[in-house]
Amino acid sequence: MLVSIAVYQAAVFPVTAFGVSEEECVARRGVAYRVCAHEGLPQAVRVSAAAALEAVDQGVDAERAHAAVRALSLAVYDQRAAR
Repeated sequence: MLVSIAVYQAAVFPVTAFGVSEEECVARRGVAYRVCAHEGLPQAVRVSAAAALEAVDQGVDAERAHAAVRALSLAVYDQRAAR
């Protein structure tokens, strides 16, 4: 789930201009949303994933999107550490 959001983030904020086609970006977005909608994910992770997807979807502030994905990473880590 975290990887699919990171891949989508890379499509929205490519390293080079015109690095990712619009079709590929849409495909990556679809995969990220499908993976994050999985009912088996803990509530804290789903909420953090939704915030990350929202930040990436806006496509305006790369730093905000990066911070949201970092927060998601910490939420995933906390869930794994709790096991």
